Amino acid sequence: MTWTLQSQWFENESKTGGLTLTLIGKGSEHLSAKSRLAFTSITRIPPQTELDNAHFVARTANYHEIAPLEDLQAKEGDKESDKKGNLVWSLTIPTLSHQPNHYTDGPSCAYLIHENGEIEEVACKPLQPTQQARQEATKEAPIDPPLPDGPMLGLLPMPEVARIEEWHKEAPRGFFLSDASLCKQINDLIQRLFPTEERCFFDQPSERLLEVNLGYYEQEEEDEQPEDLSLLPDEDHQEETSFLLDFSHDHILITTNEGEACLYALIALAQMRQTALASDHFSFPASGMIIDSPRFSWRGMHLDVSRQVYETQDILDFLDILAWNRFNRLHLHLTDDEGWRLESKAYPRLNEIGAWRGHSLPLKPQHGSGPSRHGGFFRHDDILKIISHAKSLNIIVVPEIDIPGHCYAALMALPELLDPSALTGGASIQGYVNNALNPGLAATWRFLDTIFAEVADLFPSPWVHIGGDEVADQAWSGSGAAMSWAKAKGLLDADGKPDSASMQAVIMRHVETFLHKKGKIVIGWEEAANREGLSPTKSPIMAWMKAQNAIDLAQKGYQVILCPGEAYYLDMAQSHDWQEPGLSWAGTSSAEQTYQFEPKLDGLPEKQLLGIQGCIWSENLTSRQRFNHMVFPRLSAIAESAWSDAEKKNWQSFKLRMAFMPSMPEKAH
Repeated sequence: MTWTLQSQWFENESKTGGLTLTLIGKGSEHLSAKSRLAFTSITRIPPQTELDNAHFVARTANYHEIAPLEDLQAKEGDKESDKKGNLVWSLTIPTLSHQPNHYTDGPSCAYLIHENGEIEEVACKPLQPTQQARQEATKEAPIDPPLPDGPMLGLLPMPEVARIEEWHKEAPRGFFLSDASLCKQINDLIQRLFPTEERCFFDQPSERLLEVNLGYYEQEEEDEQPEDLSLLPDEDHQEETSFLLDFSHDHILITTNEGEACLYALIALAQMRQTALASDHFSFPASGMIIDSPRFSWRGMHLDVSRQVYETQDILDFLDILAWNRFNRLHLHLTDDEGWRLESKAYPRLNEIGAWRGHSLPLKPQHGSGPSRHGGFFRHDDILKIISHAKSLNIIVVPEIDIPGHCYAALMALPELLDPSALTGGASIQGYVNNALNPGLAATWRFLDTIFAEVADLFPSPWVHIGGDEVADQAWSGSGAAMSWAKAKGLLDADGKPDSASMQAVIMRHVETFLHKKGKIVIGWEEAANREGLSPTKSPIMAWMKAQNAIDLAQKGYQVILCPGEAYYLDMAQSHDWQEPGLSWAGTSSAEQTYQFEPKLDGLPEKQLLGIQGCIWSENLTSRQRFNHMVFPRLSAIAESAWSDAEKKNWQSFKLRMAFMPSMPEKAH
């Protein structure tokens, strides 16, 4: 590339500070005033901002276009040239959408749109901090508690009960398990996660193999299921996933209910052997027992596949990691403003248009995707492959179609969902105007019923997530159709404008009723509970803004899945260090902070806390290396809290076990 974009944050009288952008053209002598610099940046230019030495052209969310005020010509000794004769265009953005806190808040990709329409990519340098920026005071590292004396278990998560009487001096070479099918299943999982590991389970006896025998708890007769849907179809899940490991010198007895607990028990054996072989801190039990069952029935991990593109194999790899950590839910965030990632047979334009971003496309580049056509979607065959693989690992794939906000991709793909009069309206927190489905249009209700019927038919999951988050105040204020509908329904605020919260509640209730008739339980983000859009007796709620909100929701009668931004959002930076990637609207969360966070609902019945979930939002996950840096080991820290009681957790032990936690294969998306 011959062009480079540098950016630096500076402090001024505004609350956010400003940015200086410097475009340098190596060997370039001219830039037309009719050219435009396009770039994507999470720190945005607010509407009506006057730029210094540049003209604002357009912005869609994080995508910006700006232009020089006049033709730029590189001349020796001129301010528009550097000492090497390169063209230099420097401009100032005096106020920003928010104050940047990390280098990832700045431009992540850029390109020039020349007067003749030619596109020329620009290399983006990381955003630099202001020289006057406050630096966090260096804090003394806390003193970790001492490790227990003697050998330890190298399990992840740690077990409910561990009574080890004696330890093997040397870890076993492997395990003899006569069930060839189970051997293959667990060996294949280990091989996928750790390609260099030796085979662990054998279906023929051999020297230095511990024999593993399987036994099963007696099954009680199941009560007849009620006709109405239960809010907790797996309320006895802990019993179904419990297992007992009884160790002796030459064999191990596994006692479980038939099904998923058996795989968990085999994973536990493999983990203990792996750590005992690799570290002097850990040993393998020679006699004693381990009794284990999960703390929560919902042990989830969310993955945003809209803002960045993931292949089917990526999801299969990720499911393996979830199984190793004993998660049992994969929450797939399939749609958002930046891309519609699920095949629709009824609305093919969702995939032809709504799944792709690029300079010449209706969806402009976002989050570093650049000018070239970028995107993709999961076909039904892909989804069925993912569901099948997840089922083999005791994981349920929970789909999310995020409505009524976060629908910009759908609106750009389907013109019938747009009200021509809706040229203005409240902007979402991400900077999208008119990104919410319009309840004043008949096409919207047909769309909702059709899409959620497709989802209900495709996914066997008892749950369907319908979003409900971050709808802008006055989202529909510019729409004549929405105004007429709101008036007819009596959904106006004190100023006589459409009340967005009440309008969203009607949409939520409609979809909840529709999916309930399809045999599904609806889940929403916490805003879906506003005005009781989702029913406390029918639909669990995910509390994400902060942990306190989970208590408030539970007091209103909702069952809660706790996924607070301050602890379980893995897109948050892990420290205040400028060079640490991520966002920090919810603060920062190191691996230790994530691990030490204790999920609970003080003073409320335990049954109202359905479980916990980590959330991986992908805005900044522009490479596999960054994905692994931000997700691991925090994913495993959440796994331990999801399975193990607080008194079983030990940070010092966790730090030692971190070395054995798998991560995604090191390759680009």
